Amino acid sequence: MTGLTGELSSPAAIARGLAAVCAGAAALCAVPAAAQDYPSRTVQVIVPFPPGGLTDGLVRQLAAELSQKWKQSVVVENRGGGGTTIGTAQVARAQPDGHTLLFTSTGFVTNQILMKSLPYEADALAPVAMGGTAPNVLYVHPGVPARTVGELVAHAKAHPGAVRFASTGNGSSPHLTAELFAARAGISMLHVPYKGAGPALADLLAGHVNAMFHFPASLALARQGKLRALAVAADERMPDAPEVPSVADAGVPGVVSGSWFGFFAPAATPEAVKDKIHRDVAEALQAEPVQRYLRESGMVSPPMSRARFGEFIANERRKWAEIIKARNIRLE
Repeated sequence: MTGLTGELSSPAAIARGLAAVCAGAAALCAVPAAAQDYPSRTVQVIVPFPPGGLTDGLVRQLAAELSQKWKQSVVVENRGGGGTTIGTAQVARAQPDGHTLLFTSTGFVTNQILMKSLPYEADALAPVAMGGTAPNVLYVHPGVPARTVGELVAHAKAHPGAVRFASTGNGSSPHLTAELFAARAGISMLHVPYKGAGPALADLLAGHVNAMFHFPASLALARQGKLRALAVAADERMPDAPEVPSVADAGVPGVVSGSWFGFFAPAATPEAVKDKIHRDVAEALQAEPVQRYLRESGMVSPPMSRARFGEFIANERRKWAEIIKARNIRLE
């Protein structure tokens, strides 16, 4: 017999065919094999902040869900210090197998712009999965003679430097958001940095400072009359606080800023493992305990592919590089 049937019926052809099939199967299985075996031991998640706060709270919720899914312990370890660079560097130097991950926030991007040097290469870590975002809300002390963004801008222009805004530290998200707001509004404000959200918020409540960009969770204080929420630094109003306009709606366009939280892995981690982590984090985010924590904290978890998360990080870098340069912001 000739033709295709004849070729496949010969012993040599059959052997060649079997070899080709085996080679093809091996090629198909080689890529996902690492993911199929992942994780094979305890997964360590480094948080480059002290315990407490939204970053720590969210990752511990996710770690509990991932531990159940992976049938392996997921241990969260806080490694604060160095403006988050100490913990970040530890993950950058870790074995690239997905068993050591970083869960970090906005400083991952801004440190690359604000710091003259880092103890790791900027491209040593790859974005894997977005955890959540929290828009910054502009709060003022009730003693400030401004009930709207327009009135605050007018007050600041009439009294240059009289508005003292608090932040959680030089180069932090609240600091950079306030600088972005001041640049877009054409006003001058005095920056008062604190070591963390607790002391900054305490001084705002006491009236020692006038204003602060902070998380939506503090809307509870505004509803009690202890603070006044003027606007949210987002594209649109928050579903849970429709009474608070966006900064753009209030008359100052171009102020979209908040804190984001996400997983990073050493860049050389196999793509299949990164994909698995991304899928499993996305699933963990839908668990009711995690969703409840997000709601109570004023956060959302927008669906975001790995590629889109990478684009988001790149856009953040460009945005903050522009404002940091324009406002001459430095970390001493």
